[in-house]
Amino acid sequence: MRIRLESVGNAIDMAENAALNMLGRGVEYRPRPWFWSDQFDTKLQIAGLNAGWDAVHVRPGTGPEQQSHWYYRGDKLIAVDAMNDSRAYMIGKRLIEAGKSPDPARASDPTTELKALLA
Repeated sequence: MRIRLESVGNAIDMAENAALNMLGRGVEYRPRPWFWSDQFDTKLQIAGLNAGWDAVHVRPGTGPEQQSHWYYRGDKLIAVDAMNDSRAYMIGKRLIEAGKSPDPARASDPTTELKALLA
């Protein structure tokens, strides 16, 4: 599947991968997409790509105007969109990069400590 990612993070990842390959390492490029954007009073942070999801679980944040959307394909976490919730974004990004997929019910339960999802 071809994907065009236009972000600073992706450009840095690709440059690092190209440098490794110029040194003869033969490393395949595996994108780890993440993005952010300030939209008026909302900070949107995205980890992963939500293409192909079959379930979305919404987690309320701890403050007003905070929430995150956790996208799953089957039982695999594929993306997290966080609105004014940097903590949910960071935990989601770490989970996706590590290939971990917490139970969707736990991920969307506001009483579940976000850090506990990393265990």
